[in-house]
Amino acid sequence: VLTDQNMPRMDGLTLIKRLRAMASYRDVPILMITTESSDDIKAQGKEAGANGWLVKPLGPQKLLEVIKKVLG
Repeated sequence: VLTDQNMPRMDGLTLIKRLRAMASYRDVPILMITTESSDDIKAQGKEAGANGWLVKPLGPQKLLEVIKKVLG
């Protein structure tokens, strides 16, 4: 799952928490791709269950590298 922190109806941290509460998403990799870069928000993401945190802007090569790490 790829999500952003800043979305119109639900923020990314809430989405991750809700997904992690479902048995079918407990082991699914979740990456946050956002402009948010503070240590506090990253810690919240880790606590919520994010497997990785990418700060925009980023190129497609960086995204592929991180996906391979998470899936590998």
